[in-house]
Amino acid sequence: MAKSERKLQFNLNWRASLLALALLPVLMSLGFWQLDRADEKRDLQSLFQQRQVNGPVNFEALDEANDLRYQPVRFVGRFINEKIIFLDNRINQGRFGYEIIAPFEVVDSQQIVLVNRGWVEGDKSRRTLPIIEPVLGELLLKGEVYVPQGAMLSLGQSQVGSWPRVLQSVDVAEFDKDFEQTLFPYIVRLDEESPAVFKPNWVVVNLQPAKHTGYAVQWFAMSFTLLLIIFLANTNCWSLIKNRKR
Repeated sequence: MAKSERKLQFNLNWRASLLALALLPVLMSLGFWQLDRADEKRDLQSLFQQRQVNGPVNFEALDEANDLRYQPVRFVGRFINEKIIFLDNRINQGRFGYEIIAPFEVVDSQQIVLVNRGWVEGDKSRRTLPIIEPVLGELLLKGEVYVPQGAMLSLGQSQVGSWPRVLQSVDVAEFDKDFEQTLFPYIVRLDEESPAVFKPNWVVVNLQPAKHTGYAVQWFAMSFTLLLIIFLANTNCWSLIKNRKR
């Protein structure tokens, strides 16, 4: 009898096995999902770098049917100063503030572009909005087309029809009725060297590919641990290990 106890034996534990096998596909799928996300972020970084090398194109040359993510663009026109959007809860180096979105009428075009002029500090008490001085005259601006990833959630919207408006996010399509001309479907973020720019407060990729890869490793490690638990729960391996230590 003592001799048989020193051999590896299998004794199926149905409850532990079923629970572990139910969790294992979830953990594995999360790991592969993180690897896919890492690949997506690498593609975005590559696209951004390539378009920075190619440089800006004229606004009139943009084709809305194409992929315009990170596309540098230049355009000439005038700001519509009486219609300002404050993007709320934009934190910069621990300070509360807003990103300023201003409509820009492009010369020789039938479109208006919503331009993100960057970040300004706000009143922590929220009693007042920052004073945005009007920008007069014709300007040459350079920026980058911002194509949002996924659906946007808009909260805290001020009364429709009133200006300025305080929003958590901007869906360009919602503002068509506020202008006689059509709106370019994406916001353009101003280049830091453009006139009328405040402080740029955005990043190209919000999470680096290495982070996603690290998360994937964690999920796969949990999957391996789960497999180990299944093995221990269905064998006398743990007892053999304890006996050898004696």
